[in-house]
Amino acid sequence: MRRLPVFLVIDVSESMAGDNLRSLQEGIERLIQSLRTDPYALETAYLSVIAFAGRARTLTPLVELASFSPPRLPLGSGTSIGAAFDHLMAEIDANVQRSSAQRKGDFKPLVFLMTDGKSTDDVGPPLARWARDYARRVNLVAVGIGAHAALERLSEVTADVLRIETAASSDFRKFIDWISASVSSQSRSIGIGEPARVNLAKVDESVMRKIESIAQATAVDEDFVIVAGRCQKSRLPYLIKYERSGQAVATQDFQIDPVAYDLVGVFAAERDFDALSDPRANVRTINTDYLRGSPGCPHCGAPYAFAACACGQIFCVPGPGSAVCPGCDSEIGMGVAEGGFDVSRARG
Repeated sequence: MRRLPVFLVIDVSESMAGDNLRSLQEGIERLIQSLRTDPYALETAYLSVIAFAGRARTLTPLVELASFSPPRLPLGSGTSIGAAFDHLMAEIDANVQRSSAQRKGDFKPLVFLMTDGKSTDDVGPPLARWARDYARRVNLVAVGIGAHAALERLSEVTADVLRIETAASSDFRKFIDWISASVSSQSRSIGIGEPARVNLAKVDESVMRKIESIAQATAVDEDFVIVAGRCQKSRLPYLIKYERSGQAVATQDFQIDPVAYDLVGVFAAERDFDALSDPRANVRTINTDYLRGSPGCPHCGAPYAFAACACGQIFCVPGPGSAVCPGCDSEIGMGVAEGGFDVSRARG
């Protein structure tokens, strides 16, 4: 039987922490429940989930809908869209059956690639390879989550580029319903005869809009600052997220800078955070004078999650006193610091 391979390629970088990732996690379960009610999709659609941050990994290999179990979406550091394409192409080569003289292969794969940020690796060579070897035999739909997803390079390799304007949970549900309707539409069109191009459901313009030009797709996300830390007790990672406030802030040198960031929240990550993170060192920093609000640790409950070691590691402490850095294992005497200090920003 000829299959319709459907790949969900999902950005799980630090900037997705919190509501975005939670909404996508619930969305995958909603998607499966919906598709299982469609006899056309149930007969032909096979689904795979690929997660990417600094690196990419297959969470669920290509499997029929009846056997699909929604995976847990992890977190990682970085937004390596180039690595995501390299991994996707390898998965297509390994798992999608091509037509031969003896048999008909699978139908054209349908890929939904979702990202909320700007690529932190070189996307040039992977996108050139995609355009040369895959664009004609794979239907790619690129979806930007939020106003600052940088989609200009993806606009070069697919005409189907959309942006979800906000990250409200109701909008995510409508977006997932649109994916479900698009897969169902493609499954039905296959039943009639293989379509020349992908049959996507009608876009709900109250939730998302189609990107018509590269200029329209250009955006850089400087509205958020994310700092990665580790629990001193469990050594598990967590992410502290700040959002641009738009209000002026006075530094200790009495300079007025318009860019200040207010605390959004702190989000626990798991041990597989490092497995998906970009191993390259990040040199981008921000001074803590510009960060307003300090949370507690989401793992152990320590009231201070913004202690700093000379090695650069951010970690949690219960208060002043002796502490062991989970990054370099140094024993440190902790106290209250005077003035701001520079910390590394996560890659996003």
